[in-house]
Amino acid sequence: MKNTKAFRIARNIIIVLLCLIFLLFTGVAIAHTVVFRRYDYSSYDTRRYLTHDDIPHEEYPYEILEIPSGDNNLTGFLYGAGNTNGLVVLSPGHADTTDIKLYETLFFVDAGWTVLCYDYTGCYNSEGASADGYTQSVHDLNAVLTYVEGQSRFDDLPLVLFGHSLGAYASAAVLAYGHDVDAAIVASGFDTPREQWTYSIERYTGPFHVLLTPFTQAFIALKYGDEKNLSAIDGINSVTIPVLVISGVQDEYYGAECPIYAKRAAIINPACEFFYETRENHDGHYDYFLTDAALAYQKEVDAAGFSGSVDKNLYLEHDAEFMEELNQFLLEAVGNPT
Repeated sequence: MKNTKAFRIARNIIIVLLCLIFLLFTGVAIAHTVVFRRYDYSSYDTRRYLTHDDIPHEEYPYEILEIPSGDNNLTGFLYGAGNTNGLVVLSPGHADTTDIKLYETLFFVDAGWTVLCYDYTGCYNSEGASADGYTQSVHDLNAVLTYVEGQSRFDDLPLVLFGHSLGAYASAAVLAYGHDVDAAIVASGFDTPREQWTYSIERYTGPFHVLLTPFTQAFIALKYGDEKNLSAIDGINSVTIPVLVISGVQDEYYGAECPIYAKRAAIINPACEFFYETRENHDGHYDYFLTDAALAYQKEVDAAGFSGSVDKNLYLEHDAEFMEELNQFLLEAVGNPT
């Protein structure tokens, strides 16, 4: 009798534990699905941020490109056709559209570059039921570079990469794919999907992330397989071209410097340089791109809620001196310093 009762108790405990494991694993999987859902313009604040329709097309004409990537077609936007400094392939951050990269796109066009920016699979103008995951950004950029290599009009242009956040990860990791890239700028990037998903879970669950770690790692292994360790650092180390790694001292997504910068001791590319931003109010994940006026204006607009019109150019006004440093890095990398 006692043995039967003990068996029932043990069985019930096991059932409860199995149910708890299932729920926690499922919760992690659902979180990933939500984070990498399909993104459309309902996710983009057109009141605060520029769109392609805001740009005077007579001054900045652009061409819409259709770029195959796996089973889907990506939509790319080509600005500055005919500029001769080189081709900048600009990769957005997670959940970002090409529109929000117009601030950087137009700067580089004005500086004499041709710029190709594109939406990832499952994002905005591109096809795809979902954004799928971190490594999809690398596959998409690989597809974009393959497309570029098949276009004779780009044959005489130096090719450089520019990416922020997820785009930085993609721009670094894709360097291992053997494309003829002349230089890359990677800003506020992470190293691997496994590492980044761990950071994300920690950010949203706080100290409870420790309890979730086994389920997080199991899900990542199941979802990504060998690509769970597809590494930005490995990409940088696979080449000897100039690479500029940018990080703020207090990136709000990591609580310190970004992971690529934090692992700088592991980078053996002799041409890799580092930019560590320490300016007050410009030392985070993205704010080092912005002017003091833009940051002040953002506070004013955000405090007012959704009332009134917004000066989109001022809201994300980029620091001309900072951007010019990036321009000079690229110009020197392609052998065209001013």
